[in-house]
Amino acid sequence: MVEVKNLGVVIAKLERLQKQLSPAQMKVKLNTIGSIMANSIQQSFNDEKSPFGERWKPISANTAFSYFGGRKNAYTKNRKRQRSGFLNAYGAGGSKKILWQSGNLARRWVVRATSTSVTISNNSSNRGFAYGLAHQFGSAKKNIPARPFLPIKNGNLEPRLAKNIIDYIEDELIKVLK
Repeated sequence: MVEVKNLGVVIAKLERLQKQLSPAQMKVKLNTIGSIMANSIQQSFNDEKSPFGERWKPISANTAFSYFGGRKNAYTKNRKRQRSGFLNAYGAGGSKKILWQSGNLARRWVVRATSTSVTISNNSSNRGFAYGLAHQFGSAKKNIPARPFLPIKNGNLEPRLAKNIIDYIEDELIKVLK
């Protein structure tokens, strides 16, 4: 589990909003904030870079070849030898999106809100291996480079996302206080 720290401004504004709303209304607002965060995560997969703007490392040649049956059949597809452009199409800068083999990690984000909290989660796994953690932080054991997609770095929320959330809360406060 990744925990976000240093949210003083966001929490203060949320507490102010919470005083003005019923628990059911607050749950709706927190669900919207969770959706804003989930959209940021999904945008990372679309852009192939972290929410902080760092480009992800391209897929390796072995990974590209594994899409067509692994190393043994690396250079063949439908019994035909691949052209030299094969790796360009599926490797660095190619048309095969990074971390999109099944799309589960990119698309299966679930937002759960209560009247006091919001959780964004993804339980995608492969044979019991929670691969989201390996891709977020990297894995030296499996030689997987870190490809961060969560809008959190060193416990801090990505600044533009924090501003979007604060703006949303302020807009909701204005509506409530009218």
